[in-house]
Amino acid sequence: MKKLVAMASLLVIASWSVVNAQQQPALKPSMSAPRAEGPPPLLLEIVANPQLPPGYCNVNGPTELGKFVLIPHFVRVPGSSQPSPPVRWVKVEPQFNGETVAVRVTLLRGAKGIEQEDFVGIYRLGIGEQKTLDDLRAVGIEPFTVTVLDTVPPLPPPPALLNDTKSIEIVSVRAENRPSPAYIITLRNLSEKNVWGVGVDLTFDGRPASIGFLEADEDRPLMEPGGTVEKHVRVLMARRSATGFVPSAASAITLRLRSVVFSDLSHEGDVKDACVIESGSFGRKAYLTQALSLLDSQLAAETVPDNVEAAKQFKEKVEALRYEMEAKASSVSPDCQDVAQRAFDTANIEKLTMLRDLDYIITTQPPPPFSFRAWMEKRRTSYKAWLARL
Repeated sequence: MKKLVAMASLLVIASWSVVNAQQQPALKPSMSAPRAEGPPPLLLEIVANPQLPPGYCNVNGPTELGKFVLIPHFVRVPGSSQPSPPVRWVKVEPQFNGETVAVRVTLLRGAKGIEQEDFVGIYRLGIGEQKTLDDLRAVGIEPFTVTVLDTVPPLPPPPALLNDTKSIEIVSVRAENRPSPAYIITLRNLSEKNVWGVGVDLTFDGRPASIGFLEADEDRPLMEPGGTVEKHVRVLMARRSATGFVPSAASAITLRLRSVVFSDLSHEGDVKDACVIESGSFGRKAYLTQALSLLDSQLAAETVPDNVEAAKQFKEKVEALRYEMEAKASSVSPDCQDVAQRAFDTANIEKLTMLRDLDYIITTQPPPPFSFRAWMEKRRTSYKAWLARL
C-alpha cells in the first residue's frame, strides 16, 4: 500500500483561466494544489478486439458506483449460437475494495434497444495483474483481456475551445492526469432559463474522438439562471508504444460546446441533443410513475425486518416492471426520430440502474445502522422531486 500512496503523490493538476470564452479564449497556465490522499486512482485496460486499440475505464473507489464502459465492438466466437434477444453491449464495471479490483461483467441485451442486463461474472485482480474474461465464451463472445494499471499518463495539453452556443460561457479549464487525462471545465449559464444539459464534442489531433452530454442531476437542473457548474471531461486515448499501447493524451485537443438544452426543451446548437432529452423525459416519466407506485405499496406493506430479504423481495417486483410507449410526434423538431424507442430504452436503463443498486445491497449486506426501509423512503423522496421537474 505504501507504493500506492507514493504514486498518488505524483498527481499533476494544471489550470488555465479563460479570458474571453465567447471568442477564441486566451489560456494562462497555472498550477493548483495536489488532490487529497484517498483510494489510489487506478485504470482498467480492456482489450475487447485484438485488431483495435484497448479501451480504458477509471476504477471506482470502495464506496463508489457508476464508472463503467459499454463495449459494442466485441468479437463473436466463430460458429457459436447467439442468445435471444441479442447482446448489444458488454458492460465492464471495476471497483477497488482496498486491496484488489473486482471487475463486474454483464451483458446488455435487447431485440431493438436495451431490454435486460444479464450477469456474467466477477473477476478479482491485483494492481498490475492481467486476467482473461473466459466466461464470455459461453455466450458466444471472444474473451476480453483486462489489466489493472497504476500509471501516470501525461497531462493533456491546453485545449482549443469552440462554443456554438450564446447562453453558455466557458469560465475556466483545468487539466489533470490521474487516473486518466481529463479536463475539469467550469461553465456559466448566461440565460434566464434553467439549463438541462450541454453537448460536448472532442477532437484529438484533428480527428473526431468522442461526444458527450453534460446532463442535470435527477432532481435539479444542471445550471440555474446565472449559475455555474464544474464538470469532468475525460480526454484519454490509447497511444502505441514499443510494447503495445499505453494510456495517453493527444498532442492537440479541441473541446467544442455543440449545444445547450433548456428545461423547456428549447435549445441552441445541435437539435439532436434536444431530441434525446425529450424522448428521455418521456421514458423517465414512465419509469418514475411505476417505480413510485411500487415504492408506495412496498412502504405501506408490513416491514420485513431482514434488510437483504426485503431487498430481494423488492427486486423481484422491480424486475417485473414493463413499459408501453406510444408512438408520438416530437414537439421539439420533425427531425427527431425514434422517439418511442428512445423513451423505452431510457425507461429500461433507469430500471436497470435500480436493479444494480439493489444487487449492491444484496451482495454487500450493509450492517446497521443501514435500513432498507429508510433507503426506500429516501429513494421515493428523490424520485418525487425528479418527476416533478420533468
